[in-house]
Amino acid sequence: MFSQSCMSSVVGCTDSAVIVKKSKKIRVYPTSEQRVKLRQWFGTARYVYNKTLDILNTTDTKANWKAIKTPILNDLPEWASETPYQIKSVAIRDVCIAVREAKKKCQETGAYQSVSFKSKRKPSDSIFIPKSAISKRGVYYTMLGDLKISETLPDNIADSRLAKDGDAYYLCASYTVTTPKRKPNGRVVALDPGVRTFLTYFHECGFGWLGHHAINRIQRFCAYLDDLLSRADKAPRHSRKNMRRAANRMRKRIRNLVDELHHKAARYLVDTFDIILLPTFETSEMTCKSARKLNKKSVRQMLTLSHYKFKKFLKHKAKETGCKVVDVCEAYTSKTVSWNGEIKQTLGGRKVIKDSTGLKMDRDLNGARGIFLRALVDEPWLLDISNLQTV
Repeated sequence: MFSQSCMSSVVGCTDSAVIVKKSKKIRVYPTSEQRVKLRQWFGTARYVYNKTLDILNTTDTKANWKAIKTPILNDLPEWASETPYQIKSVAIRDVCIAVREAKKKCQETGAYQSVSFKSKRKPSDSIFIPKSAISKRGVYYTMLGDLKISETLPDNIADSRLAKDGDAYYLCASYTVTTPKRKPNGRVVALDPGVRTFLTYFHECGFGWLGHHAINRIQRFCAYLDDLLSRADKAPRHSRKNMRRAANRMRKRIRNLVDELHHKAARYLVDTFDIILLPTFETSEMTCKSARKLNKKSVRQMLTLSHYKFKKFLKHKAKETGCKVVDVCEAYTSKTVSWNGEIKQTLGGRKVIKDSTGLKMDRDLNGARGIFLRALVDEPWLLDISNLQTV
């Protein structure tokens, strides 16, 4: 619902620079009195969100924010009047956007889509903060008072979000910044996403691995989390709450490790290469219970690494630096021997691939090389704008 530590989108571009809209996650430290008021604001926004969603679900009302917000806001209880108007208004807008996107996705895929109600038990949530309410003294300082902020606010700040994650509060400040385009080098790299190794890459001058065996450490935390939740179900009531809080902290630790892996991998790729060939890697299809061929452990590892989230983050960073991410097809690249074209139908879980003469190669590396070679055939324009030379 709220931004990560740094996300971006391109809003303008010149020959030498890119104008980017970014979001910075800044920790804020409210006092006990301020926490009470913030919890009330979050509760009101959640109430307005759920009330609007219930109206859209039970009536023929269209998800038109400007048309429905006035009657909904006028019908709120008296205690909701203490929450700023724009926080309540944008909560209605968020519902309308979610419903429209669900309908759009239903029309595209033909599958049933639903929008869930917000739960008080969910540890994370966010509310809208207009740029006029943000200053060096905090947010809505005339109502909250001075709010302690962990770092200086960026310049050119725009409408933002105030997020909470458990007991911690963050200001996800949106702002615009101009970043210079780096000098192009014409290098092309192919990526092969995986589970044992997060990314295997192959380019014209070499190859390598990113996040090699990174899943091992994350998997240990996941196993500990499973054990903790299992013990929490059997624990007495007075200790169950503390154990579930510990489980939320462990989830956050896992999420932070995955985010660190994403950020470091993306930084290396956009700083080193001009064109990044990234397979579509249909995770949702591979993990669907009705058709999947993977075991439960592999499915969980794949979902934990969040390959689609990395893909979106990599494209953001590529636009920011002037790189290009190309979605390519990876069909048969894993089971095809990349140096002679043999197809191995029964690879199973093997880590290496071997041809009929005994030559062998790391399976993930073979997949990355196959993606690289296939892209040169499917996308011949790569030869014109890169340093690649045909033999």
